[in-house]
Amino acid sequence: MAYDLIVKNGMIVDGSGFSRYRADVGVKDGTIVEIGRIRAAAERTIDAEGLFVAPGVIDLHTHYDAQPFWDRLCTSSVWHGVTTVLTGNCGLTLAPLRPEHRDPMLATFCCVEDLPFRSLSAVLPWTWQTFGEFLDAIDIGLGVNMMPLVGHIPLRLSAMDKAAWDRAATDDETRTMQDLLRAAMDDGAWGWSTTNSPTHAGTKGEPVPSRLAADAERVALGRTMAEFNRGIIEILPPSVTQPDEADRRHLAEVAHVSGRPVFFLVFDATSRTWVESATKEGAQLFALLRAIPNNPRFTLRKTTFFNSLDVWDVLMSKPVEERLAALADADKRAELRTAAVQRQRRRPGVLGRFVPWASIVVSKVAFDRNRALQGRKLAEIGEAQGKHAADVMLDLALDERLETEFQLQTRPPEGDVELAEFVRTGHALPSQSDAGAHLNTNFCTAGESSYVLGTWVRDRGLLSLEDAIRRYTFQPARIMGLRDRGLVREGLAADLMVFDLARIGVKEDEITRDGPGGTPRRVQGAEGIHHVIVGGQAVLDHGKPTGAFPGKVLRAGR
Repeated sequence: MAYDLIVKNGMIVDGSGFSRYRADVGVKDGTIVEIGRIRAAAERTIDAEGLFVAPGVIDLHTHYDAQPFWDRLCTSSVWHGVTTVLTGNCGLTLAPLRPEHRDPMLATFCCVEDLPFRSLSAVLPWTWQTFGEFLDAIDIGLGVNMMPLVGHIPLRLSAMDKAAWDRAATDDETRTMQDLLRAAMDDGAWGWSTTNSPTHAGTKGEPVPSRLAADAERVALGRTMAEFNRGIIEILPPSVTQPDEADRRHLAEVAHVSGRPVFFLVFDATSRTWVESATKEGAQLFALLRAIPNNPRFTLRKTTFFNSLDVWDVLMSKPVEERLAALADADKRAELRTAAVQRQRRRPGVLGRFVPWASIVVSKVAFDRNRALQGRKLAEIGEAQGKHAADVMLDLALDERLETEFQLQTRPPEGDVELAEFVRTGHALPSQSDAGAHLNTNFCTAGESSYVLGTWVRDRGLLSLEDAIRRYTFQPARIMGLRDRGLVREGLAADLMVFDLARIGVKEDEITRDGPGGTPRRVQGAEGIHHVIVGGQAVLDHGKPTGAFPGKVLRAGR
């Protein structure tokens, strides 16, 4: 056979941003070797007539550091055409670690990222101490390729032991961290990450160790990165989603000192002007934005939405008939009304949120008599009826025996327009999926790329298909220094996705019981992804796993 695989008759969007074209793609030994009208035979042929062929998605913000030990396929990401992921974000990695730091680090990782500590602890082999040994341990054949960062927190634990939880580092301790970073970079790390976010706390509410670092410590680690002339830095500053003036200065300083790209997270486009200005001064700053809104749908028959709200959490755990009886009871209703305006509980040390009643709408009613309420905000209905939004929800749910569907709308449709404009500047990437995290909570946004292609590109025309594919493939590959991926080009790795633009999108996220040790987890399926090819092998065939695990740990600098 001339080729291992030929993808025939597809419309190629090659990642460059140039116009699409129709061609076949021939693959041999994991590499794209010919593009055009291919007449040779192949061991396997995929007919892509009516479908698009693009490079696999590169996701720059995931937390798959532990998942290979219980899910080598790395779902949900692979379902959405993701073929390469950047792991080790937010300063949370499992190496380098001495044995005495393993449990504290894992507990912190699980607490911040809403993962089941006991279940993960039971499946981790802990056969490593150095960063290189960790890379060897997870390089076991995967559904995607991994580009691991080294986290600031294990660097601090290794250099400072228990003092990492209490204070800034001394000069000697900082030099030790620099040495550990050099060793990790030599082992193949793609850079380092850190968090100073007030939302990131340990199991007892204490700040995670990287929050105790002085700015000078991060600048010193940035200076170490300059020695390698490769890799990226990810920083979550204290102002979290939109850097204030102090954080802007610090992000720019780290970028200038290191000479490397610096990622930070945003949820809207208010940083656009500042980032454009900073880049004119030579700083490589990239905002990773949450393109897919976290707009969960739920009914009061089955939901985890109120698990962190007093009184409501107890009610939602009761059998349906008891729940209905409680909603009809005046005293219980008064308790629910009082609790509705209180803060939700969060993990220790992190201030709880209020339920965003003003952003909840009636998504779908069960009875025709309530049809006029569909699509309206609870607060708007409550104002007309003289009720609190919570009472509107409970009255309607009681009337429809808990079948009413509600939706939290965290971002209005016009917010997508501003975000897409930010992406078009080149200074923001729609890559903040957080895939691999939040298995315990009531949302999953792993399908971010499918949302963008389906909603932004097909439905609303906010980005062209060519531009959207470029932002998920060639641009992140170029920023990361990933030279052999991100384009459909001869000589590059055959990481491809084959999809139907007319159908691509995200399914409603759901809870399954296939987490570590059979624990429940929240997943998000895909629509319209036909084939996912990693290293020339089909990992998904018509959306179903093939049993192949060609993905590997990519080691930077090699």
